[in-house]
Amino acid sequence: MGYIYKNITGNTAIDLEVRDIENSKYKLSTMTLCNTHATDSVSVNLYLNKIEGTDARSSVGDSGDWNPLETTNTSYYILNNIVMPNGSTLLLDSSYLKFDRSMYKLYIKLSASDSAVDIILN
Repeated sequence: MGYIYKNITGNTAIDLEVRDIENSKYKLSTMTLCNTHATDSVSVNLYLNKIEGTDARSSVGDSGDWNPLETTNTSYYILNNIVMPNGSTLLLDSSYLKFDRSMYKLYIKLSASDSAVDIILN
């Protein structure tokens, strides 16, 4: 697998889309996170999200409308509120990045609206 580069800003959870970028036979070997903010630290949450169920419709309800299937959303944290000073870099090896990409999505969430982190996946 080649390198994948991402610039992440803001405090909205972002799907890193690793399941869409690479074939499931490839494994992530490293992830580098670099706080690129000029002056501020950033707290980083990196987590797996498992969605069970679907937003598809299951059957026709009493009123003639389709009944939604229930979904559950479960998160498993790899990093939880890890504080990175400005200019610092964090390297995660493959032992942190092993997961079934057919069942989980990899998300990152930063602490502030002006937070900025560069990510390199290999």
